Amino acid sequence: MLKGVKGKRLFAMALIFNFLFSSVVFFADSSNVHAFTAANAETAMEDFLNVFYDPVKKYFYTNSDRQIHEHAAGPENGLYTDYWWEAQIWQTIMDAYERTNDPKYLNLIHDIYDGFNSAYPNWESNPFNDDIAWWALGSIRAYEITGDTRYKTRAKEMFDHIWQSWSSDFGGGIWWNTINFLPQKNVATNATAAIIAVRLYNAYNDPSYLSKAHDLYNWLENTLYAGNGYVYDQYRQGEGLIDWEFTYNFGGFAGASLELYKVTGNSRYLTNATDCVDWVFNNMTVDGTTLLYEGIDDVPAFKMIFMRNVKRLVYEANQTQYLKFLQDNATQAWNHRRTSDGIIGPDWSLTPDSGYIQSIAAAAGVDILFLSDPDNFTGVVVGSGTYEAENARRFNVPVEDNDYERPGYSGRSYVAGWNQNGSSVLFPVNVQSNGIYAITFRYSAAAGNAVRKLTVNGVSMGNVAFTQTSSWSDWSSVSVYVPLIQGTNKVELIFDSSSGSTNYLNLDKITVAEASGRIYEAESAVLHNLSTESTYGDYSGSGYIAGWNSNGQWVDFNVNVDTAGYYNLIFRYAAGAGNASRYLYVNGTGVVDNQAFSATGSWSNYSIVTVSNVYLHSGSNTISLIFNSSKGSTNWLNLDYLQIVQ
Repeated sequence: MLKGVKGKRLFAMALIFNFLFSSVVFFADSSNVHAFTAANAETAMEDFLNVFYDPVKKYFYTNSDRQIHEHAAGPENGLYTDYWWEAQIWQTIMDAYERTNDPKYLNLIHDIYDGFNSAYPNWESNPFNDDIAWWALGSIRAYEITGDTRYKTRAKEMFDHIWQSWSSDFGGGIWWNTINFLPQKNVATNATAAIIAVRLYNAYNDPSYLSKAHDLYNWLENTLYAGNGYVYDQYRQGEGLIDWEFTYNFGGFAGASLELYKVTGNSRYLTNATDCVDWVFNNMTVDGTTLLYEGIDDVPAFKMIFMRNVKRLVYEANQTQYLKFLQDNATQAWNHRRTSDGIIGPDWSLTPDSGYIQSIAAAAGVDILFLSDPDNFTGVVVGSGTYEAENARRFNVPVEDNDYERPGYSGRSYVAGWNQNGSSVLFPVNVQSNGIYAITFRYSAAAGNAVRKLTVNGVSMGNVAFTQTSSWSDWSSVSVYVPLIQGTNKVELIFDSSSGSTNYLNLDKITVAEASGRIYEAESAVLHNLSTESTYGDYSGSGYIAGWNSNGQWVDFNVNVDTAGYYNLIFRYAAGAGNASRYLYVNGTGVVDNQAFSATGSWSNYSIVTVSNVYLHSGSNTISLIFNSSKGSTNWLNLDYLQIVQ
C-alpha cells in the first residue's frame, strides 16, 4: 500500500527522420537491441550494486545519485531505502542466488539482513503491518534457502506480531496498520500473511499456522476477490471496496493461492492463481507483452512482486504458458536500461533519461532478469500491435472512473477529461523494421470535433482531426501514416492549443500496422525539366529528384491500382532550404494547390508528408507534383519516392 510520504496515487505531417539507416535515430528511444542472456542478468546486478549498495552500512541507497529527494522515508532522512523497499531488494538478491547459486549472493543475503537489523533494531515499532509482513516473507524464504534458524525465528516473531491485528471487522482479516490511518484491510497485508503462514506451517509443522492461512485466504476470497481473476485492492472503513488496480494485488492473491494449492492439492486455488495472472496479462500490459508503467516511489515494486509470483507458478506449478511473458519482460527491461550506468528505470518499455532513478525501480528491472531462464532472444519484442490508452504513459490525463465509464471500450477503461494544455498520452511502440506505419486511433468525441497534435520520437507530425461522434458511447476511428524506426518509438498525442488542439476527447486505444503499398521511386518517374542526383545519403532506390525550384518543373508518377477507391499518397522528401510547397495534380484535376513540405533541417534528413483520401481509378493513374508559383509553390525540394496506400 502507498502511505503518506511513502508515495502518492499517483494531416500534413513532417518528421526530421531518416528511417532507412540505423544512424538516424534522433529523438527516438535509441536503445540497441540485445539478447536476454544469463550474462545480461549478472551485468545488470553488478551495475545495480555499484550504484545503490553501501557495503559499509550493508544497506541500499534510495536514489542513484545518492542524494535525498522527495521520497525520504528511510534511514538517515531517506538517504537509504525505506523499510519495505529494502525487503523487496533483499528478495531480489535471493532471486539472483536461486538462479545462479553464486556464493556472493548468499553472502549478501546475510549482510542485508544484518544491515536491516542495524537500521531498525526495534522492527516492531513500524505501525504498518504490510511492511513487517514483507520482512517476514523474506525471512522465511531466507531460512528455506540457507537453513539458518535465525531467519525462521524472525519470520515467526513478525507473523505473530501482525496476527495481533486480526479482527472480525469486515468479516475478518488483518488491519493494514495499527495507528488507524485510512483504516482498511487490504491484499498487500493479508495475501502476504497467508503466504507466510503456509511457509511457517511447513517450517514448524504447526497446524495452527495452516489454519491461519486458510482464515486469511478465505477472507480474501470472500471479500476482495471478485472472481474471474479480478482482485480489489482493499476494504476501507466507511467506504467499502476500493478497486485500485495494481499488479501486486493480483500477484499477491495468486501467490497465496499457489501456496495453498501446493499444500492441499485443491485445484480451485490453482485456478484462482492463473485467473489473476491472466487478468493482468489481458488488461495491464503495454501491448500484450510488457507490464505497464505504474508510477514511481512505491509503485515500481508492484510488478516485481507480481512477476515473482508468476515465476513461482511457472517453476513450482508447471504453468509454463507464462514463461514467454517473463522472458519478454526481461528482454524489454534489458533493452531499455540506461547505458551510462546500466540502471533500469520504472518503465520497462522506455529508456530512462539522465535523472536519478529510485532503487526499488532499478531493483525491479534487475529482478525480472533473474526470474526466468534466459531465452537468448535477439530482436525487438513486438506484441499484438494494440496499445490500450489507459496503459500508456499519461500526463495530466485521467482514466475514466468506473462509475462513469461508457460502454463499448476495449481493455479495462479509456482516457477521458482531456482538454488542457500540458496533457498528453505517450505510447511506446515497438516495430521490427524501419518503414511507414498506419496508426489507428479509436476514440469518442461527443462534445464536437476535436483536434490533437501528434509527435513521433519528439518531432511533430502535425494535427490529427477527430470527427464528432453521436455520443460518448459511440466509438469511431481515424488513421494516420508515420515513419517508425526499428525498436522503440515514442508516439505521443498532445493537447496543444497553440497548434490548434480543441475540445474534449476520449481515447480508447491505438493499433499499429505496417503500411502495405507500392513505392514509386521519384528518379524513375517521368521528369519535366528536372534532374536526379545521389549526393545526400539515406535515399531509397538509386537517387532522388533535385534542383527543383522553378515554374515548368514537375514530376509525373504513373500509378496502377487494382481497385478504384480512396488512397493515401505518402511522399518522402528532404527540404534542407526550409519549408517548401508544391501543387498536387491527379488525373487532370487539382487536388491540393499548396501542399506543404515542412523543413527537414538539412538535405540528409528525410521526412514524409501524407495526403489522405485521394481518389484513384482502377488501372492507370497519373499523379503529378508541380512547381507552380501561382498556386503558392516555393523553395527547393528533393523528392525520394511516392508510396500508395489504400
